[in-house]
Amino acid sequence: MPKPYSYDLRQKVIPWATVFWVFFRRHLFCPDDVYLLAGDEVVISKSGKETYGLDKFFSSLLSKPITGLSFFTLSLISVKQRHSFPIQIEQVIKSDIEKNSVSPSPEIQSQQKRGRGRPKGSKNKNKTAVNFTSELLRIQKMIQNLFQIISGFIPLAYLVIEI
Repeated sequence: MPKPYSYDLRQKVIPWATVFWVFFRRHLFCPDDVYLLAGDEVVISKSGKETYGLDKFFSSLLSKPITGLSFFTLSLISVKQRHSFPIQIEQVIKSDIEKNSVSPSPEIQSQQKRGRGRPKGSKNKNKTAVNFTSELLRIQKMIQNLFQIISGFIPLAYLVIEI
């Protein structure tokens, strides 16, 4: 007797961003609407030790780091409908370098009175040269991948990111 057909999802990689995009484009897209691209990170508390990606992440709701999972989501927001449509979701996995690095904390200096205006000898700084953290590089890669999928179908003028 033949074995019933079974599909093992562990063997396949599903391009979820493409699936979400095709669904949005076919069923939700409104051509006369304005869309924003928004990004946000979500932390979900989780106990245990065997879950892939389990680590300490900062929870803004609890205002402290918690053990859990973190996901970064890119969504298209319809201005007219006032509705968000998730397009790309990626689990945040900290590298060994990120786990071992200490977050930079500003040194506390005593409040010194100084005169008005710009301090003597201070130089202009090039504010266009930005040092990207590993988090910003990951977000940049997600946005570039999404733009390849969208490929000019929606003119996106605004990017809103909660970091």
